[in-house]
Amino acid sequence: MPERPHDITMAIDKATLDSGRFKKAHASLVVLRGAEIGRDFRLRRAHMILGRGAEADIRILDDLTSREHALIELEWDEGRRSGRFALTDLGSTNGTLVNNRPIDRIELKEGDKIQVGSTVLKFVLLDDIEARYHEEVRNRITYDRLTGLLTKESLYLALEMELQRSHRYAVPLAVLMMDLDHFKAVNDTHGHLMGSHVLAEVGRLIRESIRTEDVAARYGGEEFIAYLPERTADEARRAAERIRRTIEKEPLTFEGVTMGVTISIGVATFPEHGRDIQSLVGRADKALYRAKDSGRNRVCVEPKE
Repeated sequence: MPERPHDITMAIDKATLDSGRFKKAHASLVVLRGAEIGRDFRLRRAHMILGRGAEADIRILDDLTSREHALIELEWDEGRRSGRFALTDLGSTNGTLVNNRPIDRIELKEGDKIQVGSTVLKFVLLDDIEARYHEEVRNRITYDRLTGLLTKESLYLALEMELQRSHRYAVPLAVLMMDLDHFKAVNDTHGHLMGSHVLAEVGRLIRESIRTEDVAARYGGEEFIAYLPERTADEARRAAERIRRTIEKEPLTFEGVTMGVTISIGVATFPEHGRDIQSLVGRADKALYRAKDSGRNRVCVEPKE
């Protein structure tokens, strides 16, 4: 079996596993989108400020984030006999959103997505193994220089974590495989500089067409891939149609030459079409080829089995 770039093997001896150390002990904010995607901010103190200021406990490198944007507090809940984390907006310029809703103050629950500026963080409770995995992901995250999207390998790392969450909470997830139509003709007719410009612009259009919590990558050549957390097949089809229409309608101009391009998209979903990356990507790719064979510039969703 070929090596999979997202595989990370960790050997933990049985005595350590039996010791009870690996309970969910580490509250963290993990960057889903932003300048430091994959970074794990541990919530180690009772009061921590999020913001872009140099004095912030959790510094967010985002111009749309206020210097002191929000406060996270660890509070003791006597009734539950446990700690809980509360998030409070500190009168920020652009507001604080949790699960796409503006908040003044809210108690955080595992899996909540926090948006400050254009940065999205997920509130998670990690055991030691998961914490080490997040650290490994951060160390390996890289971007494609031409399109500004993640590389395929980096997306696989992030998707592995999102699939773990989908398994744990029984929530859906969609994978989109995308391929530009007749891209070879672009290079042959207009040259490789125009081809590179088209790829860069398509990467931008994909970024602008998806939600903040969705993640996209350049898969290779003129192919792209994205995953959409908590999206059913119908919701993913609508999202894919939005990407397709956006690209179809956008005129692309380079050195005085203007042209249009189209894209074909295949969609597969967890758990209907697979429960691991290989199965989901394979089924999305199969749907993509159906889109190509049936005329291109369209979205095809894998049928339920």
